[in-house]
Amino acid sequence: LAQTLAPGVAAVAAGAAGTSEFAAPLDEAYSTCVLAVPASGVSSGSLRFELAPYGPEGSNGRARIGTYKTALTEPFWSALATHANLDVTLLKRRGDNAHHIVEATFKAFARCTRALMDQIEADVKSTIATDADVTDAPNAAEHRASRKARATKETTIDVAVDLDGAASATTVATGIRTLDALLLAMAEEASFQLNVDASGDLWIDDHHTTEDVAITVGQVLNEALGSKAGCNRMGRATARVGDARVEVIADLSNRPYLCNGLVFREETIGDLSTEMVDHLFMSVATNAQMTAHIVRADDGGGDEADVAEAAARAFGKCLKQCVAVDPRRAGAVASSKGTLSV
Repeated sequence: LAQTLAPGVAAVAAGAAGTSEFAAPLDEAYSTCVLAVPASGVSSGSLRFELAPYGPEGSNGRARIGTYKTALTEPFWSALATHANLDVTLLKRRGDNAHHIVEATFKAFARCTRALMDQIEADVKSTIATDADVTDAPNAAEHRASRKARATKETTIDVAVDLDGAASATTVATGIRTLDALLLAMAEEASFQLNVDASGDLWIDDHHTTEDVAITVGQVLNEALGSKAGCNRMGRATARVGDARVEVIADLSNRPYLCNGLVFREETIGDLSTEMVDHLFMSVATNAQMTAHIVRADDGGGDEADVAEAAARAFGKCLKQCVAVDPRRAGAVASSKGTLSV
């Protein structure tokens, strides 16, 4: 690894940026990795390591994962940091399952390393661990789009998504102004076209319309992605609106899971019940077959409308990274199993 990164070390010593950060989820767990090339280029590397306990907080954690001793994890990373001449930070952010904690950490390191290589060697534009614009698109023959219409006694909904379309062509009309604004913000940051036309039993409340729209948005996203071949698959992004800052970590894993750290004190945001903000993200993530973590990245204050919008924008930015096609994958699915379907 030190030899691979060597071409960029001189540039970093001359003052160029040489840091990257990525967070990778695995079900209820996610870990953050930060890598930095020492500015002097002569450091022996360092490690900040906070993964224990290998289990729920407050527990002793697991001593073994199968035949693997968890106590070996820290010395492994310490040796790697020293011999790769990198400053390495590995942090468990969430996680109760020891296997998930360790695997998420290795995934975060792998993606963070790729991003660092892209950055300091300037070989390709990084689309993995930054919020930079993603312009790589799949072959026109593989245009990724889907549309779904559904009608029940509660709602009538028509949703279309074009992952390679223009966000400027997005239209959203649900009868709930706040929901419209959140979906518009999400599509804008994701840089894809989303068209939603919905009507529902709003004389009762906003529950059925919000839920059914979010379910359908998730379904068309999943259909448009198909096998997810060539996609980055994972992403991490933050967004700030006013004083609110929210981070989203996601994986198009075909393992539906949402851990949402947003807490609202008020009953409504505009004309949307605050409890439906969680339901919005839950329904999208579940039906898009993705794992997602939503995290407050500020002091917990701020206007609650700004918090909801920041979450929608971070979710969209993260989706942009996840659905982007990495040409280096040559159409392969980003999975050591070779598939995400089983």
